Amino acid sequence: MARKSFDLVQNEHSIPARYIQVLLMFTAILLVFYQRVNLSVAIVALNSLDETTTTNASQPKFNYSGLTPHQRSSILGSIFWGTFSVQLLSGYLGSHYGTVKLLFGCVLGSSLISIGLPFALIYFGFEAFVALRVVQGCAQGIVFPAVYAHLAKWSPLKERSLLGGISQSGMDMGMALGFLCSGLLAVTALGWRAIFYVPGLVGILWSVFWLIFAAESPQKCRYIAQQELTLLAEITVVAPTEKRKARIPWCAILTSAPYLVLVLVKLSHGLSIFTLMQQIPLYINGLYDYEIHVNALLSALPFFLMFVTSHLVTFTAHYLLVVRKCSLALVRKSLNTVSTWVPAAAFVAMTLIRSEEQVTANIICLIVAVMTYAAAAVGSSLNHIDLSPNFGGMLVGMTNMVMTGMGVISPIAVAEVVKDENDRSQWNIIFLIIAALLFLGNLLYLFFGKMVAQPWDEIEAPAERSTTNNVESMETAVFRTNKK
Repeated sequence: MARKSFDLVQNEHSIPARYIQVLLMFTAILLVFYQRVNLSVAIVALNSLDETTTTNASQPKFNYSGLTPHQRSSILGSIFWGTFSVQLLSGYLGSHYGTVKLLFGCVLGSSLISIGLPFALIYFGFEAFVALRVVQGCAQGIVFPAVYAHLAKWSPLKERSLLGGISQSGMDMGMALGFLCSGLLAVTALGWRAIFYVPGLVGILWSVFWLIFAAESPQKCRYIAQQELTLLAEITVVAPTEKRKARIPWCAILTSAPYLVLVLVKLSHGLSIFTLMQQIPLYINGLYDYEIHVNALLSALPFFLMFVTSHLVTFTAHYLLVVRKCSLALVRKSLNTVSTWVPAAAFVAMTLIRSEEQVTANIICLIVAVMTYAAAAVGSSLNHIDLSPNFGGMLVGMTNMVMTGMGVISPIAVAEVVKDENDRSQWNIIFLIIAALLFLGNLLYLFFGKMVAQPWDEIEAPAERSTTNNVESMETAVFRTNKK
């Protein structure tokens, strides 16, 4: 019998609908981070343009090598200005108004802007390029709050670490492909412009698949099997319509020790990964001056290994939780320790390398610092949903506002400290600051981190709240009467 519509899960050999949603989220994050890091390689390509090429109509109007350190930091940090500015709003929208339209707008908007970036740089100059990157950051800022809110509706508790880890690994693969492919595209006929055109076109194609296969919830999915629908019925996430009626417990959230500690952990993670994401190509270029395709390969290698590590960590966590019955707190805190204290040790080791000839040792330290960060997805990122399944998307938005703020601060700090990109001692100051924050954040997480839903996550329906208030008023009245 011919299969109609999108009935992909009518038998036991078909793909479950929740796996399709995870694949879509994985690729959404991949594309966003590809488009976020490709500028780090494009800058190296722009830096190699000499005065004869910059007079060509197809080349930018400005000479990158002539920019001040703060102007360079503006280019690198511009996308994070936009991402930072929309975190609270996107977290609120993701928790209250659904996620399908938000993720569609996120990837499609970022992709269209990516295609327009070379035109802005060629015809309008440096300022227009920076402004457009800020707008692109606004579009990209939606991705994580929307993904976490979507994940909360599609991942059973026993599979949350597995499915969440897989979707989060899109960040690792996005950065790896962003570095590698950008370096290869830079030597094509289109040159540096291809670095922006290609991911933009791929993002538009992704948007078509998202509209076809994305579903706001299991109950609204057109191709889900009844057995899987029954499995996902255990997820107790309140519908967006009810959340809009509920009061957000702002005071409880902002005074919650487990959440505040989580924010500090993600702050240290943000400073670490965004510094590496933005500065690795410039760091390698400053110390070793490799050709751009070699630089791109070395920059991408740690992130490819991080992608592999993230899947090893994800399946290991799933095995420990489901098969070995380890406690969620033990698994979360152990993996977060790997994602913080191991990179901290690697950064300290990098500062002890004195000789410029010790290239291998330096690259190994970079690889260790990046690949062990992969444990952060399961170790602490998914902790937002642990603390609050109902407000998980909003919590991620609040945390990401702080985390992406590090993406703005990092290039400014580097510009202040690293006056000479060829001076290793100046880079070492940055690495030691990051190491100290990573150590402190995880130390507090070990003592104060929690992996259970907090009391403020509960949402009462308006009728229940009214009834509760009436009962409390009656009890208060009786108490006062008796007291009299």
